Amino acid sequence: MKILRHPILIVLSVILWTACAKEEPTTAETNPVSENLLPNIEEDPNLVLGSWNLTTVNSASDTQTIGTACEATNIHFLEDNAFYLNYLDKRIKGSYEIIDSVSINLSSGTNLIGSVNQVMVDGNTLNLNIDIDGACASTYNGERYFRIHQFIWESLNELYLWQEEVPALNNSNAPGSAAYSQLIQPYPEPESFFESLKHEDDKYSIIQSNYVDLENSIKGIDANNGVNFILSRYGGDDDILGVVTYILPESDAADKDIQRGDVFIGVNGQSLNMSNYRALLYGDNLDYTLNMADINNNVISSNGKNIPLTKTENFQSNPIHIHKVIELGGSKVGYLMYNQFADGFDNALNDVFADFKTEQVNEVVIDLRYNGGGLTRSAVNLAGMITGQFDGQVFSKYIWNTKLMEFLNQNKESYASWLGENFTNVLRDGTAINSLNLNRVYVITSNRSASSSELVINGLAPYIDVVQVGDNTYGKNVGGPSAVYDYIDNNRTKNPDHTYAMYPMTFFSANNQDFYDYADGLSPQQGLLLKEDLTNLGVLGDVTEPLLSLALNHISGNTAARSDFSYPNFPLENTVDDPHFLRDQLITSLKEFSLIDLD
Repeated sequence: MKILRHPILIVLSVILWTACAKEEPTTAETNPVSENLLPNIEEDPNLVLGSWNLTTVNSASDTQTIGTACEATNIHFLEDNAFYLNYLDKRIKGSYEIIDSVSINLSSGTNLIGSVNQVMVDGNTLNLNIDIDGACASTYNGERYFRIHQFIWESLNELYLWQEEVPALNNSNAPGSAAYSQLIQPYPEPESFFESLKHEDDKYSIIQSNYVDLENSIKGIDANNGVNFILSRYGGDDDILGVVTYILPESDAADKDIQRGDVFIGVNGQSLNMSNYRALLYGDNLDYTLNMADINNNVISSNGKNIPLTKTENFQSNPIHIHKVIELGGSKVGYLMYNQFADGFDNALNDVFADFKTEQVNEVVIDLRYNGGGLTRSAVNLAGMITGQFDGQVFSKYIWNTKLMEFLNQNKESYASWLGENFTNVLRDGTAINSLNLNRVYVITSNRSASSSELVINGLAPYIDVVQVGDNTYGKNVGGPSAVYDYIDNNRTKNPDHTYAMYPMTFFSANNQDFYDYADGLSPQQGLLLKEDLTNLGVLGDVTEPLLSLALNHISGNTAARSDFSYPNFPLENTVDDPHFLRDQLITSLKEFSLIDLD
């Protein structure tokens, strides 16, 4: 029985790998550029969209003023006016602007860095001159590059959770067929082709033109000014406010007059709304100024305070935000605020539980209210630290697409690692897990608790009493590899011609009772549902902070615990799924999967 087009190797050590057989690039039929044809890219910007492989046209005029050739190999124009350029052994990203019928300006941030001139496009071929200010200038012929499209289609056809429900991913549309040529024709750029293949229920699968961005997100590394916030729509229009949830230590914001509970409604003097918040807060700019506001009598208004902030590139944030032991009557309660299941922090997390064990805590409160997800391995390890008495038993199951599940179920002994995760008593490096052997755990949640946070709750629920406090979780019950690369062999050699990688949804995440129907979120128990209040967020880790206080009252047996808290004056709701939140929702199993060869 043949399920996959090619043998695939998936290795999950820092990422989950998928292998694709190397094939010649698939291209549409092309014609040379006509000397008499000069298409107007100003009237039709779509002419330049896509990825173009470049070959140098020798021209003496290129180096008359600048002696260095650009040695460019590829330029990529995206629909959102972003570009990537490989030249002089480096890769740059920026924005582009078409300024006339044959010319394009290239910028990085607010700085003009160069131009592309004399652009002539004829179908899938072009001719252009690249001039990078003060660095180089060269003339090139270009050919539209479709290998990335082939990589996308073949990977999704093999692994995608909804493969059988997407007609375009049927085997009859495989690369090399006439149907495939028609399939890719409307989508010259890989991003739009990828989007065209997604199922209508898929909110999470993404593609990145630079896989380093994916790899860094797994490790909690990004450009960061230290202000963690949640965006929320308010009023009757598309207006957005941001509420500061916490400040990262040793960040730019740590030394600024900004703290948890502060509210902002503008950036650089522009009011935030659904149309501009991505560019203002998540663009390439490292510097911006937050325009702060106050909430009085449920009315939001500017207070004239402005906070300038600078992002530090490659900032490493520690997901273990707070850990402490709280004395509660005759009991000891371990409290942990854990904000991302990031790679590289399991040993530090284990040290926290060693402290809890030394202090002989009776109860544990795990605060995941701002934890959007991360690595499955870290979720499994956390579950083992909370318990310990279930080593080797099933923690979670992976439910793949139909054709893959049929094969795996027929070969369970050989491919057990594909079917789920078991509780463990050791970390990846062999360190013994510090287990508390608890039969009950409290978990604080909000609608920002997603992915691996929900996996912990769902995976533990069949084994111990999981007392959920706060708001409903987000509802991400699907997962996939942290990165699917275009490998050209089974030695995990990445295709040197591009840097694309995908994060497709490939499985439902179920517990040992096969429950995975929580797309609408997991709900707290009766009497323990409480949204955060923008007018009273409290101090994280303090016993008076509303959500922690509610959990502690429940632990102490206060039957009137819920009555101590009024309904929020300004509940934190109508939240916006911003790019960082969506990025953090990676469910990734980090282990080596055995080779599947079905041919």
